Amino acid sequence: MSKAVEFRRVVQVGIVVRSIERSISVWENLLGLKASNIVETEPHEKTGMKYRGKAAEGRAKLAFLQLENITIELIEPVGGPSTWREFLEKHGEGIHHIAFNVSDMESVKSNLRKMGIGIEQEGGFTGGSYAYTDPKSPLGIIIELLTHHS
Repeated sequence: MSKAVEFRRVVQVGIVVRSIERSISVWENLLGLKASNIVETEPHEKTGMKYRGKAAEGRAKLAFLQLENITIELIEPVGGPSTWREFLEKHGEGIHHIAFNVSDMESVKSNLRKMGIGIEQEGGFTGGSYAYTDPKSPLGIIIELLTHHS
């Protein structure tokens, strides 16, 4: 599949927050819908998380608000170093990334590397994997690549 085809539809906007409970309340009130239950990312032993190419213990609390056309992901960093913690410390709360589903994670990462766009953080989750592009890339925003396994 061509690299351009992979990036046709934004599926998620990720927002880093200081307090997920407070943020859920605000977003639920604004949108008039309920967020998913708060989940905490699994430990490194399960996710194989890498941050800047090294094994990392960074974790986060997550909640999702499903709109008709996109998912809003709220992310509260907890635990060790991560792209989420660094973003919060440098920029405060705000939009961290936009996400795309990709069918072949390794191929897309390879194509990005050829374009001079590196991967800052990556790992697995139950049912899939993710990778975040380097925030210093020429894109002007972090992109999350998502793959869901059957």
